Amino acid sequence: MNRSHAVSEKHACVMDEPTQNPRSYKRQKHGKTTDDEETDSGSSRAETPPSLVAQAAAAGSSKTSSSMAEKSTGTTNLVPVKRNAFAELMAKKPKPPPEPAKPPKSSTSYFLNNDPRSGLAVYLKDPTSCPPGTILFYNDDFVVIKDAFPKATVHALILPRDIAITHLQPIEVLNSNPTLLASLREIANQTRDLLVKELQRIHRNSSKTEQIREKAFEALERRAISEPGFDPDSDEAMATLPPHRDWASTLKIGVHARPSMSNLHIHIISEDMHSPAMKRRVHFNSFNSKFFVNLDEFPLDKDDVRIPGVSKGATNLFIKGDMVCWRCKRNFKNQFKQLKEHLEMEYDAWSTV
Repeated sequence: MNRSHAVSEKHACVMDEPTQNPRSYKRQKHGKTTDDEETDSGSSRAETPPSLVAQAAAAGSSKTSSSMAEKSTGTTNLVPVKRNAFAELMAKKPKPPPEPAKPPKSSTSYFLNNDPRSGLAVYLKDPTSCPPGTILFYNDDFVVIKDAFPKATVHALILPRDIAITHLQPIEVLNSNPTLLASLREIANQTRDLLVKELQRIHRNSSKTEQIREKAFEALERRAISEPGFDPDSDEAMATLPPHRDWASTLKIGVHARPSMSNLHIHIISEDMHSPAMKRRVHFNSFNSKFFVNLDEFPLDKDDVRIPGVSKGATNLFIKGDMVCWRCKRNFKNQFKQLKEHLEMEYDAWSTV
C-alpha cells in the first residue's frame, strides 16, 4: 500500500508539471538550453554587455576632451599644405591702411621747433630789431622786407603778421580768405609804388624813357632859375613832363605753389631775373612758370592743379620743366649756363628801354 501510494504521488507530480516538448525536456535534462532560453539568449547577445558600454563611453569622453583641448589651444592635427612661392609672389598685395592725417601745424609761434625754413619769423616778431635797410615798412598786420637773396633787380616780400595764418599753405588760405586777399592787394599796391620808384632811380641813366623825362625836368629847373617864383616841383610843372617808363608793369606779385619758407609770404619781383643770387633752374622756374601764382589769379578754380591735393606732382613738373626766356620766349630746356648768359644780354636791352 505504501508502494502504491508512492507511485501515485510520483505520477501526481508528473501530471502537475506543464506539458513540455519531450525533446526540450530531454535537452534540459542533459543540461542543454531550451527553445525559450535560446530566444532569451539571442536577445541578450544583441545588447552590449555593461562592461563594453562603460568602455565605449570612456573612449567617447576621451575623444571629446581631446577635441575640446585642441580647440582651446588652437592646434589641430592637419596635414600641412604646400606653399607655392610663385603664386604668393604674383598675388595682389593688400593695400596698406591710409596714413593718419597729420595734425595741423602749431599756430602759437612764428617759429616751428627750430625749423630752418622759419627764417622769415625774425622779421615778424619784432621788426624794429632787424638790421637797418632790411625793412621797407610795417604795421600791425604786415611787414614788408627786402628779400635777402633777391632773384632780380628788385625783390620784396610781404609777410602777414597774424600768427593764426603765418604757417598756412598760401594757395589754400588765399583761395578761402577773401578778407586777407583784399588786404594783401592793398599792401601790395603800396609796395609796388615803392619798388617802381626804386627802378626809376636805378635806371635813370640807362633807360631811354627815363633819360627823356630827366632832361625835361632839368629844363624846368633852369626855368626856375630864370623865372623867380616858378616851382618846378609843382603839380602844374610836373604835368608837363613826359611820362616815366611803365615800371609797374614789369613787376610780378604772387606766391609760390609750394614755398621753400614756412612763414606765409608774397613776392613782388621785377621780371628781369638779373641777380647774382639767381643760380639754378629752380630759381628761374619758380618765377617763370605756373609754379608762380599771380595774386590777380585768386581765387583759383577748384580743379586748378596747383591747389594742394588736386594733382599730385604737378608742381614738380612746373619747377623741373624747360627754362624759357621771359622776354624772347626762347626755350633753353635744361641748359642753365646758356640761359644765364642770355639773360645778361636781355637785361642790357630791357634796362635801356
